[in-house]
Amino acid sequence: MERLVIYFHYDRQGVIDTPCRLAVQAMQRYGEVLFVTNGTVETPDRTWVEESGVVLLERENTGFDVGAYRQALLTRGREEISRYDEVVLMNYTLAGPVCDLAPMFAAMETRQDLDFWGLTRHYAIRSRRFGGHVPEHLQSHFLALRSRLLRSDAFWRYWLEMELPTSYEESVIRHETRFTSHFASLGFRWDSFLDTGDLAEIFVNPIMACPRELVANRRCPFFKRRSFFTPFGDELRRTDGTAARELYDYLKDCTDYPVEEVVRALLRDQPLSELARNLHWRYGLSADIAVSPSLEGTGLRLLRWTPFVGDPVTRWYCHQEAEAAQMVLHQAIQLFAKDPLLGVLCPALPLWPRALQDVRRQWNTDRDWVQQKTQLPINDDPPPAPHAGWALVRTAAFAQGVPEIRQARDVWLLPLLAQKSGYATAVLEREAQRAAAADVLALYMQAAEEPAALAKQLGRLAKHRLKRR
Repeated sequence: MERLVIYFHYDRQGVIDTPCRLAVQAMQRYGEVLFVTNGTVETPDRTWVEESGVVLLERENTGFDVGAYRQALLTRGREEISRYDEVVLMNYTLAGPVCDLAPMFAAMETRQDLDFWGLTRHYAIRSRRFGGHVPEHLQSHFLALRSRLLRSDAFWRYWLEMELPTSYEESVIRHETRFTSHFASLGFRWDSFLDTGDLAEIFVNPIMACPRELVANRRCPFFKRRSFFTPFGDELRRTDGTAARELYDYLKDCTDYPVEEVVRALLRDQPLSELARNLHWRYGLSADIAVSPSLEGTGLRLLRWTPFVGDPVTRWYCHQEAEAAQMVLHQAIQLFAKDPLLGVLCPALPLWPRALQDVRRQWNTDRDWVQQKTQLPINDDPPPAPHAGWALVRTAAFAQGVPEIRQARDVWLLPLLAQKSGYATAVLEREAQRAAAADVLALYMQAAEEPAALAKQLGRLAKHRLKRR
């Protein structure tokens, strides 16, 4: 089968990261690859493109994936495109493959009744954000288009008449959620490689809601990078919040795919707060161990300072954590040895409600300074940081040296400078904290379901804030 793969890429720094390279190299075994990027590729990555035999098309960053696919198709032209048996439109939001691609292509080549097929499908929903009714559709991260469709006037008219999107929402409305139903209405036949019909009444978007199930049990060769940084509040509206961590653990423990490289790539351009929440960078301590191991030869350094944030209660709890630092050092060193991504390890915030409020207030005060200092993507949510007065750090995570902690805002530099070097920050939780956290969550969920209790809680909060003024 003569196949062309049009691979869409975007990176604001012009980098072709390891996950992109692995996906492209895997797809090259099944067809010619046209690599179209919205931007300019940096020199080292351009060399990789030239040496790998991939054809590169650079364009201005307009029209999102829709603009890239259209320009690639029009650049090759109708006559040349029509010579292929299949053209795959694929984008960098997929990572993998985590298993052999041959079974997928072999299975779909037996389906000669199809005019186009995709990797996965999204089920019908109502969504104001995406124009009201969203029909069931193949997801645009991987679409395989066959000759009857490629040679049709309708296909070329679709792209020529396409109004290029100026936002993510417009891209979804004008192309992703429209493509399948548009061509199905014209008589073209379609299906997805993955059969997720049994999940349709449970999850509208299975590749995001239960990626481990698809990868481990249904031979899905790719997963979404977005699994690791999707807004966690959105995730909790559709799942129990464990999907990303379960996927990560499965890929790390049960496959040869270097999932750590996906996280390293995301650390360059995604908020640390969302990565930490989705991947649950939290470690439980089995027990305090009264030993004082040496850090010599470990590449680690223990930092201590007087905690800055919080009311007297918060500071008391933080002082207790600081006193316990030496007690947990043995386990902390082991965690660094097991996880090469770990750059900073610090104690969790106390569950005392004011502690979280004070940290968030401090983040709102410091955020602009932090953004200017680090030039990293940040959002409204504070990243994990060592507010309790101590941290164990991997010195290799700080190319310019480990920063000194002299004032409250300096605390943010430890996790964010480590992030800039491709390292994660995790927090340590004592067993009592972990147990209490479940009960605290249950209490707040119960309060949220009871309007009177919620109003009372809001009243108390307002009262306390007025007193502080």
